[in-house]
Amino acid sequence: MYIEIFILDNFLMDLLILRLAAALLEVRPPLFRQTGAALISALIAALAAYRFPALLSPLLRAPQLALLALGLPVKNLRGFLKTLGITLLSTLTAGGCVIAAAFIAGGGTEGAFGSGGIPLGAALSGAAAASFLPLAARRMLIKRIPKALAARLVVIHGGMTYTFAAMTDTGNRLREPSSGLPVAVVRSAALYKAARLPIPTLTPAGSAVLWGFKPEAAFVNGVRTELVIAVTREKLPAEAIIPPEAAPEY
Repeated sequence: MYIEIFILDNFLMDLLILRLAAALLEVRPPLFRQTGAALISALIAALAAYRFPALLSPLLRAPQLALLALGLPVKNLRGFLKTLGITLLSTLTAGGCVIAAAFIAGGGTEGAFGSGGIPLGAALSGAAAASFLPLAARRMLIKRIPKALAARLVVIHGGMTYTFAAMTDTGNRLREPSSGLPVAVVRSAALYKAARLPIPTLTPAGSAVLWGFKPEAAFVNGVRTELVIAVTREKLPAEAIIPPEAAPEY
């Protein structure tokens, strides 16, 4: 295999692994961060395959896993260890799809290693199956939200479309002071730079200020609604929290 094809193949699989891990952790790291981590991991894999076979040692795979996990946001050592575990689980899950395709195509095992070639069609089938894993993981996590409270929030801003699995919070009475519009709270690193409107909040823990913006358009369950979007870095019960007046069911 040409080295550039090898790097591209590993890069795409590593990026898929990160996206699955992000879905399981319910985080949305910036794409450039995921891309950088996946590219570094792919380059290390190429060095191991073509230049330094010693890097194939299982003991030396752990640092590579750690580098890949840096594509996801962590705040402390405990969080990093959790991220490592989820990244490992995602690696085994995504790899399992491709291994299954190889076995279907006539491959086998010799000791602890796989044997036999894998046709391009089978490889693409395994990769295609794995590509649906992040979406499946997000849908699985959404099911934890009571059906009556679950919603789909679509935000259009800056020429980009962002989709969030949202939860309707009847206790969310936030309003943007100047316009009086209701406020939806989302966790999105990609939208953080757009947040320039101060939104005072009052909670049992005290007062604080969220920062938000008025999107070009917002839709809840396909229905257009007028909202201000507040952006937070804190973990939420869902990818977004919307006020009851924004949900068509209410």
